[in-house]
Amino acid sequence: MITMQLNGLDALRQQLEALERDVSTKILRQAGREALVPVQADMRQHAGFDAESHDAHMRDSIKIRSTTRGRAQVTLRVGPGKKHRIKALAQEWGTVKQVAQPFIRPSLDYQKSLVLRLLATEIRRSLENR
Repeated sequence: MITMQLNGLDALRQQLEALERDVSTKILRQAGREALVPVQADMRQHAGFDAESHDAHMRDSIKIRSTTRGRAQVTLRVGPGKKHRIKALAQEWGTVKQVAQPFIRPSLDYQKSLVLRLLATEIRRSLENR
């Protein structure tokens, strides 16, 4: 889990709560998706790839997913789909027979400053356009 300290969230929360629920959720979802694109690209670049395999590759299943919880609360996730969950865990943490080659956590760690900047920019832009 990544922990970050953000300032100005009370003012942002008040602005988002002043909007209709659907609008604030839409703003958060779109801003979050835009902010996570660099993380998604980094994960795809470092995910395992077997050129000889004719099945779907793990890197192609890395998507940004979102769920809505309550008023102006959106949870965003980026990573491989369910089909590649075990393969992703094996690459990330290693196994008895496989050395770990993390690609999820390093992508998040490396991109977190950019994600926060993009998130702030996208939210600000969306609020100004309202």
